[in-house]
Amino acid sequence: MSKARSKNVTRVEILAEKGQEELLTDDIYQLAGTGVWLEEQGNLTLIKCYPDEPELFLRQLNTSCLKIINVIVKQEELKDYSELTKQYFRPITIGKLIIRAPWNKKKGKGREIVIEPGMAFGTGRHESTKIMIKLMDSFVFIGKTVLDIGCGSGILALNAHLLGAGKIIAVDNDLDAVLNAKKNVYLNGADTIDLACTNLHDIQGIYDIVLANIDIKTFSEYSETVANFVQKDGYLFVSGILRTNKDQLLQLFHGWNLVNSHRINSWWGFLLTR
Repeated sequence: MSKARSKNVTRVEILAEKGQEELLTDDIYQLAGTGVWLEEQGNLTLIKCYPDEPELFLRQLNTSCLKIINVIVKQEELKDYSELTKQYFRPITIGKLIIRAPWNKKKGKGREIVIEPGMAFGTGRHESTKIMIKLMDSFVFIGKTVLDIGCGSGILALNAHLLGAGKIIAVDNDLDAVLNAKKNVYLNGADTIDLACTNLHDIQGIYDIVLANIDIKTFSEYSETVANFVQKDGYLFVSGILRTNKDQLLQLFHGWNLVNSHRINSWWGFLLTR
């Protein structure tokens, strides 16, 4: 689930040869904080991240085999991020879905989600979100009940809404994330989505589909709880899993059938059914 951040954050900018972003290791991803942002600059790639432990992150970066041209470490206030986002945020296309900010012009083709980007809540650029959307594209949601665990900005719940799902419950344990998602639900007129700020143990009901884009630690502690939300013959969409934790995740859901899987860089996602 999303994590609230302090007012001051450290931004690390890595300028590397194009293609080096494909060689980022699992250890670097684990230390990168809210995720990795990529910007193409000609034959170079600018990699931006907000690590929770910058010194540890930089030590790991120094031991990597990446062909790095320059590294810049900056301190910035959280409020600056929204202005930075407005300046650099561009519509994102993932399969048949377009994600745009309110200030981006409407594209008018395919499914479209409007979000108010927030630093800790997800903008659709992270690999784990892209994986979930790719897996969702190959599945029929029409009329299904859906639970979105760790909803962040609400992108996955909104995508389920566009795919024709029936009732959707989206939850997160971070109140700021839920408030951000609430605004995004309003921006998209998604009246099929109910939001709640709650912990996993307080969620009730069983659902046709459960969306769980969370980390391996949470899965390790609550896999049985998550499984109990899925009704018989229901489906579980899983993401947020690094390559090194792939086998561990599948073992947690031993006895489930693997319907589909998708990988982007070091991240994996799975579609499972009982």
